[in-house]
Amino acid sequence: MRIAAGGFLHETNTFVARPTPWGDFTEGGPWPVMTAGEAIFATFKGLNLGISHFVARAQEQGHEILPLAWSCAMPGGRVTDDAFERMCALLIDPLRGTDVDAVYLELHGAMVTQTHDDGEGEILRRVREVVGPDMPILVSLDLHANVSPEFIERADFVTSYRTYPHNDWGPTGGRCAQWFDRLMQWRAGSPGRALRQAPFLIAIPSGSTYLDTSKALYEELERIEEETGVHLSLNMGFPPADIPDVGPSVTAYGPDQASTDAAADRLFQALMDAEKSYAEHTPLSAEDAVAEARRIAAEAARPVVLSDTQDNPGAGSPSNTTGMIAELLRQGAERAVVGIFHAPETAARAHEIGVGGVIDSLGGAGEGPGQEPVPGPWTVTALSDGQFRGTAPMLRTPVTQMGPTAILTKDGVSVLVVTIRQQPIHRETFTHIGVDLENTDIVVVKSSAHFRSGFQEIAERVIIAISPGMNLDDPASYSFSRIRPGVRLRPRAG
Repeated sequence: MRIAAGGFLHETNTFVARPTPWGDFTEGGPWPVMTAGEAIFATFKGLNLGISHFVARAQEQGHEILPLAWSCAMPGGRVTDDAFERMCALLIDPLRGTDVDAVYLELHGAMVTQTHDDGEGEILRRVREVVGPDMPILVSLDLHANVSPEFIERADFVTSYRTYPHNDWGPTGGRCAQWFDRLMQWRAGSPGRALRQAPFLIAIPSGSTYLDTSKALYEELERIEEETGVHLSLNMGFPPADIPDVGPSVTAYGPDQASTDAAADRLFQALMDAEKSYAEHTPLSAEDAVAEARRIAAEAARPVVLSDTQDNPGAGSPSNTTGMIAELLRQGAERAVVGIFHAPETAARAHEIGVGGVIDSLGGAGEGPGQEPVPGPWTVTALSDGQFRGTAPMLRTPVTQMGPTAILTKDGVSVLVVTIRQQPIHRETFTHIGVDLENTDIVVVKSSAHFRSGFQEIAERVIIAISPGMNLDDPASYSFSRIRPGVRLRPRAG
C-alpha cells in the first residue's frame, strides 16, 4: 500500500502571552528543522521520532511512503494563524489529486492556535476534506495530549507515548505501522472507538513514568491491551491550556464497540483509582529545595538534581528566570550548575568578550514572573558553539543545536547560557562545554521530567523545586475560564 506520512507538533501553553510564529518551527535545536518531501527520508532516518520509526516499520512491511512534511516547535503560546496555515498547506496540498491508501500523522495533541482550541482536530478535519471519510488515518500523539471527542471521531487509530520522559517517542510511531494490518481487518467489520476524559488535572512532574503511580498505570494498560486485543492510550493531559478538553484521558480502538468500551472503562477506572496518589505530589519551595540539596550533597558522592519545574521551556516557559540562581547564591552553595538559561544576547556578549571577560548582571529578557536580574560580576569561564551529540534515551540525535553557548560563574554557581531555547535532556548539555558533573554538588535543570532521561541515573536524589515561572506546578493556580464544567483543578486526596 501507499501511505502518506507527515508531522506537525506543538504543545501550547495558552497562559503564555507570546504566540508561537512560523520562525519557531524552522529553528530546530533538539530536533530537525522543518523538512518537506523526499528530504524526510534522509533527515529522519534512525532518529527517536515518531515519523522515523513509522517510515522504517512501514517500509519493512513492504509499504510505499509518500513523504509530506514535518515540523516541531518548542512549547510556547498559541500557534499563530500564519504558522498553522503554512504548515497545514505543506501537509495537505500533496494529498490533493494523489492516490494513497492511508495517512499517518505524527501530532502532539495539545496544539492550540490563535483561532482553533483543538489544533489537531482542525488538522484532521482538513485532511478528511481532502481524502474523504473512508481513508484510514493513523495518528501518534504525545503523552500530554488534550484529546477532544471530535479528534477521536476523525482518526481511525490513535496511539500515544507510554513513557515520560518520552523514551518511546519513536516506537510510538512504529506502533501505528505495527497495528496497521489489524486496523484494516477491523474495518472489514464494525470497529469501535472510545474516549474517556478524567474529571481532574495532574501536575506535570507527577506524571513521570519514572515514578511509581504513572509507571503502574502504563503497566496496567499493557495488561488490559494484551488480554483484550483493544489498543489503548493513556494521556496525562497538558494542564496549562485554557480549553474545554484539557486534562487526562483514555482512548481506545478495537474490533467492536462492546470490547472497546469495556477495555477503556477498565483503564479509566485505574486512572480514577490513582487520583489520590497524584494528590500526594509535594514540591519544595526554592529555599527549602536548595537547603535540602546542600544537606544531602555534604555527604553524597553524586550530584543532587533540582528540577526548576516552573521555568520548564518544555511547558512554554521562557527558560530564563533567576529565582533558583539567586537562592543558590544566597545560601552560599558551592559547585552548583544551572541550565538551560535562554539569553541569546548574553550568550553573544560572552562570545564577544571571551573567556575571562566579565558581565555585569544576568537576567531574563522575556515576559512573566521571576526574571529579576542577578547582579555580577559574572565571569565567562567557558564557551562553545552549542553543538553536541546527545545520548539520552529520549532524543538520541546526531547533532543537538543550542547556538552560541557560554558558562557564566559567580561565587561557586555556574550558569549555562544558550541561544536556542530547549530543555536539558542530555548530560552532554553540560559536559560538552567542560562541566564535570561527577564533581558537581547541585545540578539545577529547567525541566519538569524530561531531564530524568539523561540525569536520573547519576542523581543522588531528584527534588522538584518551586520558583517563580510561567509553568505553574499547581494547575489550580491558573485562571481558567473555558475549561469544561466539573473538572477538578487538582487531584482529590480522598
